Amino acid sequence: MKLKISTFKEPKHTAVVTCVCWNNTEDVFSCSDDHKLLKWNLINNECMTVATFAEDFFPTSMNLFPKTGQSGVKHQHDVILISTADGKFHIVNHNGRIEKSVVAHQGACLTAQWSPDGAGLLTGGEDGFVKIWSRNGLLRSSIVQSDVPCFNAKWSPDSGAILYTKGNCLVIKHLNSNSKINKWKAHEGLILCVAWNPNHNLIISGGEDGYAKIWDTFGQQVSISVKHDQPLTSVTWSPTGNMFVLGSYNLIRLCDLNGRSYCLDRPSTGSIYSISWSSDGTQLAAACANCHVLFAHIIERTGGPWTTTMHWAGGAAEEWKALLLNYLKRSLIHRPSTDPVKWCTFLGCDQSDQLDYPDRVIQIALGFNHLVIATVKQCFIHKLTSWNTPVTFDLKEGSISMILLAERCICVVERAGVSVYSYMGRLLASPRIPRPETIGQATISLGPDTLAVIDHADRKLIQVFDLPTGLIVRSSTDNTVTKLTHKMTVSCIALSQTGPLNERQLALLDYNRDLYVVTVKETKPKMFKLGPQVLSITWSSETELLVGLRANSVVAWCCPRAATQPDWLTLTTVSKDISDLGRNPSIMNIEDGVVCVRRGNGSLLRISLASFPEKLLKHIAANMWDDALQLCRTVEDETLWACLAVLAWQYNQLPVAEEAFALIHQYHQVYYIQHLRNAIPEKLTTSQTLNSKTVLSN
Repeated sequence: MKLKISTFKEPKHTAVVTCVCWNNTEDVFSCSDDHKLLKWNLINNECMTVATFAEDFFPTSMNLFPKTGQSGVKHQHDVILISTADGKFHIVNHNGRIEKSVVAHQGACLTAQWSPDGAGLLTGGEDGFVKIWSRNGLLRSSIVQSDVPCFNAKWSPDSGAILYTKGNCLVIKHLNSNSKINKWKAHEGLILCVAWNPNHNLIISGGEDGYAKIWDTFGQQVSISVKHDQPLTSVTWSPTGNMFVLGSYNLIRLCDLNGRSYCLDRPSTGSIYSISWSSDGTQLAAACANCHVLFAHIIERTGGPWTTTMHWAGGAAEEWKALLLNYLKRSLIHRPSTDPVKWCTFLGCDQSDQLDYPDRVIQIALGFNHLVIATVKQCFIHKLTSWNTPVTFDLKEGSISMILLAERCICVVERAGVSVYSYMGRLLASPRIPRPETIGQATISLGPDTLAVIDHADRKLIQVFDLPTGLIVRSSTDNTVTKLTHKMTVSCIALSQTGPLNERQLALLDYNRDLYVVTVKETKPKMFKLGPQVLSITWSSETELLVGLRANSVVAWCCPRAATQPDWLTLTTVSKDISDLGRNPSIMNIEDGVVCVRRGNGSLLRISLASFPEKLLKHIAANMWDDALQLCRTVEDETLWACLAVLAWQYNQLPVAEEAFALIHQYHQVYYIQHLRNAIPEKLTTSQTLNSKTVLSN
């Protein structure tokens, strides 16, 4: 993955550019010490002067009113909030006219930001005050008073807390006065820039010491960067929260969620004071000290943000069944053949090809024999057997943050809402989910007939939506919603991809890293704990095999339903120790019992963990009990027999269950099955009865 960087040949500003922000996916505002507000159009490569302010107007930060998709605040879209060095903040309309100016601080007003819900704004100043104001510029409260300047202050994603800097410390203050202030030392020098991830609830800070550090909201360090030669002057998360960008003197670095560096560029820009992402997460704009505005877009994406998308979509990441995609340009996809044999079998050709689109490509998802491409205006659905005849449908707006795939449907997450489509391009459902722009990869999961989302307002609550599977399309109000409540804050969810709707399972990780599983369509859903200290989870796309990653091992729960009986769960669990995983490893996918793990340094590790259990589960899913029994007799593995015993018992295959329980020495269960068989002998054939008695006698 790389950044393709471009600038205009001649700078349009005549002084240091201090701040930039995106108006939409193609328009950028910039403000400079030359007192001008400029608007850049990336399609036409044009730049126009929106306004020229007074001589004493020296901007320090700029923030556009959040486009929340709420009809009640549509009239305030394109309203810009600008803080200046004279202690004021200004509310400016899209034509450059100052609607209101407010004296906010003694000394410079160093930062100003609209709240994520648009209900108010936040300012921090050289006088050490942090203040909250109404949307119209009326003071609500001074929540912080300090003896050192506040260089940065940010809203929490839910607008319920404030993150601000105090020298070399980070402080989180909840607006609920009963909550305790959380303060910790983050850097050795001054903290110059911070950002709060709205999707994963992580904080990143950059300081004079040259380090970028990622924190959770409790002040625990998640990751630390290499030491840079110069202080870090800007940092920002991508809209989806899967990447972030660092800016320093003649340096811009793109990193993934865990701090691994994708690319490092050294443009001759001087210090980069501000970086802003476009709403679709594919473009960047940066304010530079050499009077330029730097633009960049992401190219050559063979991994990175797609990897997580396709991890949830099923398949083997970006190399799904011998298919490798490469994002070459803004509207060009390259699909070379890395394995001619598999390529020929899978695609019916043995040569590379290119897919060209009329607009800029934003998101890609690959899995379940389909390739889904989202551009600014449309979504293209390719079957992997017929590339040249894609199904297309129009998008609500060009700000897609995520595409999820399941066996029978597609989920498109836009800023305007969440929509579920069939592979024929037909809208199946539009569940009403507030604040869809805050949805991250870990907080949403798509099954073949179910969509699960962690509630943004209460992260202990999971909403599970039923999706239509027939020809009749229901409206969004007709979707049946099941609400699951956990005792702890939920950090990650994943739906199983196989089985009927009434057996759909949901796995979840809470903030204690405990793994639970629940059958969502039970009358009274009950959560069963599978294990502690789990870092990452993934379901197999073909069976009900659940894989989890711990700090030094990978674990496969072959029968998660066995959680109702702790001894059964132990017998049906397979684990393998792994060393040198590094910091923040994750599971990419599992296919045919082989688990792909991404280490902390970014390298991939493939582990053969549960090949025979997954084959057994495929036989049982196809109701091939004789083949499943033959597999167990051939392999003669206790875990395999335990899986067969539990599943045969659950599917009322009593003769098979009797033999399997006998071979894993669960004699009390054998006696109980014999009791049941004696009570209802007419349901079993004579040969089955004799076969089971023979096994018991042996």
